Amino acid sequence: MLHIAICDDEQYYLEKIEKLLQEQLLQQGISIFKLDTYSSGETLLADSEAVTRYQAIFLDINMPDINGLKVAEKIREQCPNILLIFITAFIDYALEGYKMEAIRYLVKDMLEEMLPECVEAIIKKLYLQAQRMKYNFIEGKKALPVDRIYFIESQKHKLIFNVHAVKQKQYSLYDKLDNIEKGLAEYGFLRIHKSYLVNAMYIEDICNYKVKMQDGRLLPVPRAKFQKVKEQYYEIKGDLV
Repeated sequence: MLHIAICDDEQYYLEKIEKLLQEQLLQQGISIFKLDTYSSGETLLADSEAVTRYQAIFLDINMPDINGLKVAEKIREQCPNILLIFITAFIDYALEGYKMEAIRYLVKDMLEEMLPECVEAIIKKLYLQAQRMKYNFIEGKKALPVDRIYFIESQKHKLIFNVHAVKQKQYSLYDKLDNIEKGLAEYGFLRIHKSYLVNAMYIEDICNYKVKMQDGRLLPVPRAKFQKVKEQYYEIKGDLV
């Protein structure tokens, strides 16, 4: 069952978001779901056991007791994979929301226009979270959620998996990047270089023959492949958003 929380100190928007979410989930073919509402960040955080059961949380940023960004920070400590969607009347907080890895940023005056695409993105993201790939790493056998694999780097005969979590982790195994690429092809991974396979959802930009990752790292793209890599990225990005 899809379990979603909505947290907003304004009763009007709390009820509006709940109603619109119900409509959109049903339109997307999701009939089994539960929506819980909270009128403050303190109330949401006090229900710590329930927080771990949610797949997604809609958070108002501008709340008087504790703002949505602070709430998100505390939730992230418990649930690194939870989907966060920020809602506000202002656009000034977009950068902070990005730092909290919010998957969407919704403006209150445009909820009817923005929510349908947001719900679609939630469903796609949850599908990716459910997909796991099993690898026999040097560190031991692990089943990695594909959406947590940041990028994979080939170093001689060894592959280094950079895994996105509360703290980034690395795992390694002996294999060819070509073989790993085949298994991840349907999940939005992009071969930008003979030594790099990147999860496109973590790419911030592609320019000057480099891929800029969300953490600021720059990975090289060969001049001869640059145009093709850009085209593939925008094609993948269209499927992910």
